[in-house]
Amino acid sequence: MAESVDKTLFLDYNMNDAFDWSDEEMPVRDAIWDYLMEHNGHDTMKTEEQMKPFMTKSEADIRKYVEDNLKTAAAK
Repeated sequence: MAESVDKTLFLDYNMNDAFDWSDEEMPVRDAIWDYLMEHNGHDTMKTEEQMKPFMTKSEADIRKYVEDNLKTAAAK
């Protein structure tokens, strides 16, 4: 019998639950999407392609990306 594991992806955590510096209640996935859209001229197809690697990145890699990009953008 195959075991089923109910695992919530880090991308599905709310920003304010994942990062103590954020008060956003949107999922990490949506915050990254919005950030990418703002930085590529609101090109949905391009953003979709840019999001694909995040589906297989580790939590540590996603955290680093968010800390390096979204936290900096939020501070401005």
